[in-house]
Amino acid sequence: MPMLEITRKVLTLEPEDVIELERIITDEDKEGAYLFLKKCIERKLLSSQENKLKCHLDGEVDPQGSFAAKQK
Repeated sequence: MPMLEITRKVLTLEPEDVIELERIITDEDKEGAYLFLKKCIERKLLSSQENKLKCHLDGEVDPQGSFAAKQK
């Protein structure tokens, strides 16, 4: 699982998501809350960061060589 970029985010909820959230709160549905976070919120966060998440080694063919070159 890719790591999320830690920045301020604004997420838009669809009307059906708001209804589901209201149901979870009203029913005090802990399992439903977890599934909502996993299905809705995490998915939206990940999609907002597509093509932004990069490993520190991405794009480096020879990371050791480039490090050594920078040290000279």
